[in-house]
Amino acid sequence: MQPVATVVAFGARPVKDAASLDKTALACDVIEADFHRIKRAEAGSLLLLLLLCDASDDPALAAATKAARILRARGGGEALLVLPPRPANPGPQATERMKRAAALTSACVLQPVGASWTDAVRCFVEPLAVFGLVGVDPRDIHALVRPRAALLHSSVEQVLPQARDVLVTCRLRPLREVEEAARKVAELAPHARLILAGPEVAPDDGPRTLVASLL
Repeated sequence: MQPVATVVAFGARPVKDAASLDKTALACDVIEADFHRIKRAEAGSLLLLLLLCDASDDPALAAATKAARILRARGGGEALLVLPPRPANPGPQATERMKRAAALTSACVLQPVGASWTDAVRCFVEPLAVFGLVGVDPRDIHALVRPRAALLHSSVEQVLPQARDVLVTCRLRPLREVEEAARKVAELAPHARLILAGPEVAPDDGPRTLVASLL
């Protein structure tokens, strides 16, 4: 089966986090940031690129940009650059730095808040890999991953009011709870476009709901 995503982990913590992913269920490839391996990646199988970074400084961004450039040349699609998780929402200055990083790297720059690198993979890859309770057009997911800043939460209540698009992935949820999540997003971010997915996946220790606010 053709992978729907390639996950590249930069640094010890993202590598450890990515090792817990169910690569079969998610239909994704996971590789460490080894440029020899990246240069041998199979062309045409890289539909979505997720770059898990252990830092947000210039060297880390440069390495991620180089990896994305190589993978795009081998048939890769849109790039999602995931910064180190943090416990609280970044302030306006940090958000502006994320926007600048998105412009420099030509990637969607995502920061998990109260979530993890693997949660970022699940949020964007599960809707592409698994047919579930709430179907989603793959084109909708790909359209979200364009150069801009985004935050990832594990609670719908944390949706950013200024979000332009919101992706909600509800895992193993009854339909009524999915509908409640949609209602909450409409209340908190009335001007945002909502992409709602309810994939059926095996239970694990991850959050049952993942919410990306894309600015």
